[in-house]
Amino acid sequence: MGVTSMFGLIDLKTLLLGIAVLLGVYWLALRRKSPRNLPPGPTGWPLLGYLPKLLRSECPSETLMYESRKHGEVLSVNLAGQLTVVLNSAASIREGFNNPLVTDRPLTTVYDNLVPNGKGVATSSGKAWSIQRRFCLTALRGFGFGKASFEDTVSTETSRVIEEMRDHKGAPFNPTLLFLNSISNIICSVSFGKTFEYSDPKFQKLLSTISRAFELTSAGGPSLFLPLAQMVSFLPSYRELMRCLGEITDFVREEIEAHRSTLDVDDPRDLIDHYLIAEHRNLDEKQIDISTHINADNMVITILEIFMAGTETTSSSLRWAVLYLMEYPEVQTKIQQEIDRVVGRNRFPRLADRPNMPFIEATIMELQRISPITPLPLARYTSSDTEIQGYSIPKDTVVLANLMSVCKDESLWEKPDVFDPGRFIKDGKMVQPDDLVVFGAGRRVCLGEGLARMELFITLSNLLHQFTFKKPEETTILSFKATEALTRAPLEYKTRAILRD
Repeated sequence: MGVTSMFGLIDLKTLLLGIAVLLGVYWLALRRKSPRNLPPGPTGWPLLGYLPKLLRSECPSETLMYESRKHGEVLSVNLAGQLTVVLNSAASIREGFNNPLVTDRPLTTVYDNLVPNGKGVATSSGKAWSIQRRFCLTALRGFGFGKASFEDTVSTETSRVIEEMRDHKGAPFNPTLLFLNSISNIICSVSFGKTFEYSDPKFQKLLSTISRAFELTSAGGPSLFLPLAQMVSFLPSYRELMRCLGEITDFVREEIEAHRSTLDVDDPRDLIDHYLIAEHRNLDEKQIDISTHINADNMVITILEIFMAGTETTSSSLRWAVLYLMEYPEVQTKIQQEIDRVVGRNRFPRLADRPNMPFIEATIMELQRISPITPLPLARYTSSDTEIQGYSIPKDTVVLANLMSVCKDESLWEKPDVFDPGRFIKDGKMVQPDDLVVFGAGRRVCLGEGLARMELFITLSNLLHQFTFKKPEETTILSFKATEALTRAPLEYKTRAILRD
């Protein structure tokens, strides 16, 4: 063994020993301050706790779901020294996420090297979060975000998807990139005030980078909040994640700088303009907190978060939709019959038709239930000692909501593994139960819920107005396996879009 190799081995051993010592100290401190009335849960390995089993799991949310059936709906696990509580029922999620002491996000340094001091609306806590959320909601609502006035933007992108599908003339194709293009452009119109051509190489590179970033961020985002993650930042996967986030951040910065030179304070075009106007506005003393948090660094991270989350989640939902509709042609036929009865064949469905189309709405909800896109959403953090379902939850505890467990709960859904939109229909009307908490609960409920619901309804109803989706002739069995990352997407597949008469 050469001298260089020997020193490399010594450095690695020293690093691993240092990590073990730090975790040991952290774990002992955690045990000393932990209350006796913690939720039950599996023990796991010394120091690393339950983390190794979770990392080896093909589906972390299902693994935690099975643990909840042994120990109870509220679990506590040690993830490499970080006390983590997992809520596995709709009742515990509602109670926990409506608790004002379970509103913060865990501390993370993932953005620090990209945007020093930058805190986005999705990852910030306390006053920084509440001010940014209120600011974003006000600005987005001004553009009709999630409202009927925004419908034309969604319909325009859906029309482009329809034309692209027509060009395939019934031949098999992979819909992944097409849905990414469409949904991303909708978010671009809100964030950047413009859309991109699907053939734009810069745009395609950006979408590819976003998808890769999500693949590298595991379910629940432990690579973002666990202390261990900061210690192993030398790993190739972590470095690649930072490279991807850096490229997306650079793209956002370029757009912001382009907006600065063309800004009209009396006519904001998009979310970036609203930030820039607020940044330059003369604020009185009562608004000084707003100027502290509505700034250039926070703007970069917030735009990045909205752009990434808004693109990946809804496009994955559409991919699941086409996959299930191919597998269940009777559901597809029933939706088309509803569309033809309510809308006819001479125009496309509109948002105003939604109240009269309960079955497609029920189908969308069933898709969200049977294949939740974020089965382990971004973690919460306790800002003080509190209680959930009678258990003591100490300050600085990570809290995860296991939506997969809720969506597979046999006490809530009859035959939960069966795809059945009819479960959401009663007396010919669509019913939305409180237990379907796929967009979260409490004050941190998903910022884009209204837009996501609009996108899914308009896109699916318009596509099924024009096409019937069928399996390629050479495909006999469809796979419903998923990629288990920060979002849960189906594996790549092909479909045929057969033009309807």
